[in-house]
Amino acid sequence: MESDFYPGMKVSLDGEFGVVIKPETDSEDFCGIIRWDTDKESDFEDWGGLFGTFLNQGGKIIDRNFPFKYINDDGTQKLKS
Repeated sequence: MESDFYPGMKVSLDGEFGVVIKPETDSEDFCGIIRWDTDKESDFEDWGGLFGTFLNQGGKIIDRNFPFKYINDDGTQKLKS
């Protein structure tokens, strides 16, 4: 069982799906920004330091092969065709 967020971790909460993105800093101690799989250009949520709370509120770690609709596995937005 995981004990904290890590970049690339795919998650779900309340019927939404997303991926933990690489932090802007080089610090591995600061991780927990989730990029949600929506058509919005900027749909981020900060769960840094709140892994236990995320799980207690029903958050789940999902299969790393889960296919996103609007974002890539690194959290960047897919190009619209």
